[in-house]
Amino acid sequence: MANIKDVALKAGVGIATVSRVINNSGYVKRETREKVEKVIKEIDYVPNEIARSMTLQQNNIVAFILPNSTHLFFGELLYFVEAELFEHGYKLMICNSSEQIAKEIVYLEMLKNNRVDAVILLTNNDVDSLIDKSKPVVSFDRRFEGVPFVASDNYGGGEMAAKKLLELGCKKFMFIGDDAQGDASPVITEVTNRRLGFNNYLNSIGINDVINIEYPLGDYIVSAEYVHGLLKNYSDVDGIFAISDAAAAAVIRELEHTGKRVPEDVKVIGFDGGRSFLNLGKKITSIGQSPELIAEAICSIIVSYYNKEAVEDKIIPVFFEPGDTA
Repeated sequence: MANIKDVALKAGVGIATVSRVINNSGYVKRETREKVEKVIKEIDYVPNEIARSMTLQQNNIVAFILPNSTHLFFGELLYFVEAELFEHGYKLMICNSSEQIAKEIVYLEMLKNNRVDAVILLTNNDVDSLIDKSKPVVSFDRRFEGVPFVASDNYGGGEMAAKKLLELGCKKFMFIGDDAQGDASPVITEVTNRRLGFNNYLNSIGINDVINIEYPLGDYIVSAEYVHGLLKNYSDVDGIFAISDAAAAAVIRELEHTGKRVPEDVKVIGFDGGRSFLNLGKKITSIGQSPELIAEAICSIIVSYYNKEAVEDKIIPVFFEPGDTA
């Protein structure tokens, strides 16, 4: 079935230009408009899309429910998800839940009531019983029975961080990250696997004294006071793996405030890709995840739903991102 990308390629114009022609919005040169309209007729794009919308009662809107779109990685992911969905003729609705289950219930109801065609769900709340699994739902970083999910290889990323710190000569290891959704809680997300991969690899080679520090995640900001206190109590640590680059940035700032040099005295590795913390004066060494590949995987599942194709879980490879902190 033809889509907006097919029209753009055949007409030799951008997707945005095709959209302006279809919606009769914005300026398009007369000759360009005529060329696009000719291609639309040739490949039967408009009639097919209208027929599909009427038959399936679609409005081509996908809702992305997430805790906080200002989170640096989530914001980047949203950019690529929106771009990928647009190529397939869908529009993105951003639903910030602020981790409030009441808001997530309202947003999930939009799918049940056919106000959106699909939902991308990122949550730490216990919403399993609230998901209509007969509808198109894709979960990111969380497993729900009967719902396809997409995640980075968080476990492999934890192993990768452990191996790199060992390679760099570290002797005393710490993991710092929010584990409120970890083993002790009924809500377990794929992010917990970062800690498990890190600890399990070190344990497998006989290092059993890894220090694991939890902090209250809240709005994804780690308080300087909290980090200052824990680093003061563990002054012999020389290798730290943080659950995110945001956590790594807080650790690095406080290490330097206490007179520790990074990476000379303490080596720090984050998780996300180290792209967004240049204000530290150094790039964070990080386990990178690709928002572009994650977006492609999420959107491919949504498209497969409507093409009546089989859908399956997708684990996206991570990679080591060199930096200045390890």
